[in-house]
Amino acid sequence: MLVNGFPRLSETFVLQELLELERQGVRLHVIALRHPEETVVQEAAARLRAEVEYLPDLSEAAPRLALRVAHAALLLRRPNSYLHGLAEVIASPDFSRTNLRRSVLLAHRLVRLGAPAMYVHFAHKPATLGRFAALLAGVPYALSAHAKAIWLTPPRELACKVRDAEVVLTCTAEGHRHLLELSAGRTPVSLAYHGVEVAARTRGDVGRDGPPVVLSVGRLVEKKGYDVLLRAAALVHRRGVDFRLRIVGEGVEWARLQRLVHEVGLTDRVAFLGPLSEAEVQVEYERADAFALACRELKNGDRDGIPNVLLEAMAHALPVVATSCAGVLEAVGEESALLAPQDDPVAVAAQLELVLLDAALCDRLGAAAQARVRQRFDRTETLPTVLAALQAAGIIRLASGAALDQRLRAVA
Repeated sequence: MLVNGFPRLSETFVLQELLELERQGVRLHVIALRHPEETVVQEAAARLRAEVEYLPDLSEAAPRLALRVAHAALLLRRPNSYLHGLAEVIASPDFSRTNLRRSVLLAHRLVRLGAPAMYVHFAHKPATLGRFAALLAGVPYALSAHAKAIWLTPPRELACKVRDAEVVLTCTAEGHRHLLELSAGRTPVSLAYHGVEVAARTRGDVGRDGPPVVLSVGRLVEKKGYDVLLRAAALVHRRGVDFRLRIVGEGVEWARLQRLVHEVGLTDRVAFLGPLSEAEVQVEYERADAFALACRELKNGDRDGIPNVLLEAMAHALPVVATSCAGVLEAVGEESALLAPQDDPVAVAAQLELVLLDAALCDRLGAAAQARVRQRFDRTETLPTVLAALQAAGIIRLASGAALDQRLRAVA
């Protein structure tokens, strides 16, 4: 498995796939391009048996001897394949000398590991190095492409990565359509939702003491629209509605958002909780009365896919207020959330006010949300879809059971 950073708090779906692969008997080796150095680490990472190593970033002078050895070993192993792969790499739109050097080291490492197939997560830098290494080492790879990397990677570059893969997986219908078009029929593209664990809680379990709590979870970055959410919350507060807003996450917008809280008069209504562990976030879901997320598509095309935190909130039977992005619409359907246009604090405020004042509406929304997650996004159903796609493409080998055989036939 090749990933950008590991383990990352915001990418629980990657860890869950790794754990499920190991549970199915697949022997794994994880190579990450960097160590994220986060202050909070996913507890479930301790259950992973696979070795995790980090590829040198070569930000300083490249280790010339190691590179020469790697080039020589790849050439001697399969001369024609290596030379053809090298020509493909040099002709690629994302070629650079640094990318070539890092991919040569990765390819050599793959050969020393026995030349296993690769499963690459993310279509930007990991897919560049993964594809180059696969071409140089002569090994197959699968690609899992997500939100930002799909829309910010130049189409010609992304098409090369898609067409050279054995299979491509993606987690939204919008991304699936785009990748299918780029594949030009050369590579199967599978829609495979990440999925979440469905909680046993119902709306009746929510405590009613004190003002209602609105929860939001996500990285504090521009596309999450926290400035819109805060301005909407200020409007609700001015109308005399009592509530508390709790925000989980960290990011480059943190300081600006804290300043905004003061500017709009929400100092005693908003709490920034910073990054929390998965167990701590679960406690926040259980204590919340509603969930809000004001995602937006940026001018450069950057956007969310289906936010996992949205699915987690729905799985906990929380009524959801969100903005009408494609990924959000795919997640919530027609009757399991209150939606507002992007970048519209007034509209978001109106929907927030409804969930804060109408308990019966909250109960209906929460029940519908939980039912939708159970039907379409239950991890026990989505993870086998991923495994089936990888096995059908020859990336992994699994013991075949009846349920998995059925999914394999569907993918094929």
